Amino acid sequence: MGDVRWLHPGDRLLSTDPLTWSFRDLCQAAAMLDTDERMVAHLTDHASRPEVRKRLRVLLRLIDDEGEAAPFSQVSRRLLTTMVQD
Repeated sequence: MGDVRWLHPGDRLLSTDPLTWSFRDLCQAAAMLDTDERMVAHLTDHASRPEVRKRLRVLLRLIDDEGEAAPFSQVSRRLLTTMVQD
C-alpha cells in the first residue's frame, strides 16, 4: 500500500479563479499565505488583475480594522500588502 497523502484544504482554491471565490474562501486563502508557497504564487499571479487586487484590498482593509484580533499573521498581512500595490 502506498503513502496516504491528505490534500491541503487550499488545493481546491488553487485550481480556480479568485474572482469566483466566496469571501470565506478568500479569507482562507489569505490565512494560508504564511504556510503555503503555492497559494502565495497563485494569488500573486492573479493579483496582476485590477479586479482581484480590489478584492484583496477590501480584505486587507477589514483585517486592518480588526487589528491584532484578526486571525492573520504578520507574514500574511505583509504579502497581501505587497499584492495590492499597483
